[in-house]
Amino acid sequence: MLRFMAEKVQATLSFPKRVRVRKGHFVVIATQGREPQRFLIKLGYLHNPEFLKLLKQAEEEFGFSQEGAIAIPCRPDELQKILTMSKS
Repeated sequence: MLRFMAEKVQATLSFPKRVRVRKGHFVVIATQGREPQRFLIKLGYLHNPEFLKLLKQAEEEFGFSQEGAIAIPCRPDELQKILTMSKS
């Protein structure tokens, strides 16, 4: 499943030239809450079970035919919590 998710993430990285994403990263947007928020995510988070759950929810809700940043159906603070916990 991890390989499948990584391939899907790589396939969605067709950003316009004016948007730069560092090598080894991808962009997600936490879509719920007052304002959507953009996050630059290291590829290593594809090993995080909580983050993978969010990607699965995104696939179910939005599909992986979206271009550019991946829309994640959660609040920015929820995503930040997952990212912070993973660093510990």
